[in-house]
Amino acid sequence: ARPAMADQEPPPRPAAREGEIEFDPPLGKFPPMTFSHPVLHNASARWRSGGGSAGLVALLKDGSNIKAFQTLVRFTVAMIGVPALTMAACYFALPNLIGEQSHSQRMTAAGIAALCSVQLVIVAYLVLAFSEAQTPSTEQKKDD
Repeated sequence: ARPAMADQEPPPRPAAREGEIEFDPPLGKFPPMTFSHPVLHNASARWRSGGGSAGLVALLKDGSNIKAFQTLVRFTVAMIGVPALTMAACYFALPNLIGEQSHSQRMTAAGIAALCSVQLVIVAYLVLAFSEAQTPSTEQKKDD
């Protein structure tokens, strides 16, 4: 005995409008929230209400924000550069240090070293972030 719902046909889909391509995905339609995130909902309206690009430039003109932005850029570059340099250095230095290894062994060791270097960059960022002196604006917010 089959369930009663299996006997029912799905509701008809609206026909594609002129200029649209009709697409029938193999798994059917997805629920509306499947490919969107609440944070992205009305993001452009929030960006415009916050001042848009001009508001961002105004925020970056503040001295403490410039320092925070420069720190973010430095550590973003470090998250890319340090592992890449570590991986290259380990890959090419490994044969000289411990003898000739196969390509896969050298690449595995270099990859592990690059992963460790990423963790060190993250730890350095966290240490820097938590060791910074509080600015007067953040101290005022804590007192409120």
